[in-house]
Amino acid sequence: MPRLFPDVLTTAAGAATLVVGAGLTAAPARTARILGLGGSAQSARALGIADLALAPALLVGGRNRGPAMIVRAALNVLVAGRFRAESARPDGSPRAAGGATAMAVLTVVDGLAGVVLLREALRP
Repeated sequence: MPRLFPDVLTTAAGAATLVVGAGLTAAPARTARILGLGGSAQSARALGIADLALAPALLVGGRNRGPAMIVRAALNVLVAGRFRAESARPDGSPRAAGGATAMAVLTVVDGLAGVVLLREALRP
């Protein structure tokens, strides 16, 4: 995997994490509705706070951003579960199934990028 790919991917993940985290923290009910996330405003805000805590490590974590990408992948699993639960509800958001699929794909991509970055960081 070329060196540029994990760097660009991590920066893009950090930017998306920052934007979504800010929205979920500042306006949790509205942002969750726009995303098709469902659930309570409190749980949406909790996800937003987690995103905001993670974003700096993704954006400016330097050479060792691998652990942050692994955490991002783990958080993606939780978000995918929220989308999946919303899509299973009879009155759930029609966007939720797509959100669950997107988060599943991002989990794999973020996890692989995290592993690549961790391996590079451990090299002498």
